[in-house]
Amino acid sequence: MVDFAEIQAAYYMVAATGVLVAAVYYVLNMRATQRNMKSNLETRQAQFLMSLYQRFSDPEYQDNFFTTMFKMNWDNYEDFTKKYPTDSKESNKFFTLSAFYKGIGLLVEQNLVDVDTVAKLLGGDLIPFWEKFSSIINEFRVRLGQPGQFAYVEYLYDRVKSVKIPPYQYKPDVYNNLYSKP
Repeated sequence: MVDFAEIQAAYYMVAATGVLVAAVYYVLNMRATQRNMKSNLETRQAQFLMSLYQRFSDPEYQDNFFTTMFKMNWDNYEDFTKKYPTDSKESNKFFTLSAFYKGIGLLVEQNLVDVDTVAKLLGGDLIPFWEKFSSIINEFRVRLGQPGQFAYVEYLYDRVKSVKIPPYQYKPDVYNNLYSKP
């Protein structure tokens, strides 16, 4: 006849097996969830970078960059503000481009976008932009008493410059003469 202790032992074995199966199922389920989350994150990052690339390749962006880099020239801050008052189309293009870089700088600072990717995508535009306008921006900060103006643009410039990719060279004479009229 079956002893009560044997029935109890068999019961414990079945219960232990059930707990073991539940634990294995939980671990496998957590791993699958983590893989899905990682895949979703990678997909969302790729979608964001594609939207960034679309904005970067948009004709409006290209026109803003072309105008600010190739058509805007000045001798000093006073000459800049005289030629490009805040209500001019050139000034608007400059501020629109600055706002774009500011947004990307904030995303990089918050670790929402990888700075290496941004550097490879925008470094060729951002670096010459900052180097051309930094003296104007710094004077703007002083005269308005707002040292934080364009801070995320400068932050992005500093981060992008620190990335080890083939260096971008900004040569004002090349930029200014590239599209000059004969």
